[in-house]
Amino acid sequence: MSLDLTPTDNLPDEIVYVLLNKIKQDEEGQRDVSFFAEDFEGKQVNREELLELLNRLKESGYFIGEIESNKANPESGSSTLLATCKNAEITTDGRAMLKAIYFKPV
Repeated sequence: MSLDLTPTDNLPDEIVYVLLNKIKQDEEGQRDVSFFAEDFEGKQVNREELLELLNRLKESGYFIGEIESNKANPESGSSTLLATCKNAEITTDGRAMLKAIYFKPV
C-alpha cells in the first residue's frame, strides 16, 4: 500500500523538500547522500523523525537507496550527521513531489 505524500499531507513540506532536493543534486545517478542537522536551516529535526520520514518517502517510491542511521558515528567534524542514504537516486515521482512542494501556493 502506497502512502499519499502530496503537499496537502501532514508531512513537513520544507523538510521533505530538503531531503529530496539533496538526493536530486547529482543527476549522474546513484550516490551516497548524507544529511546533517545544518541542512535544515534552523529547523529542529531529530534522527528518529528524519529516519521515519526517509523511510516513508522511500516506501512511496520518491527515491531509491539504502537508509543508514549513523548511530555509531553521529559527529562528523562540527556537524551532526543524522542519516545517510547509500546509492540514493531520486525517481520521477520524487521530482514531481519537489515541483509540487516548490510551487505550492503560500
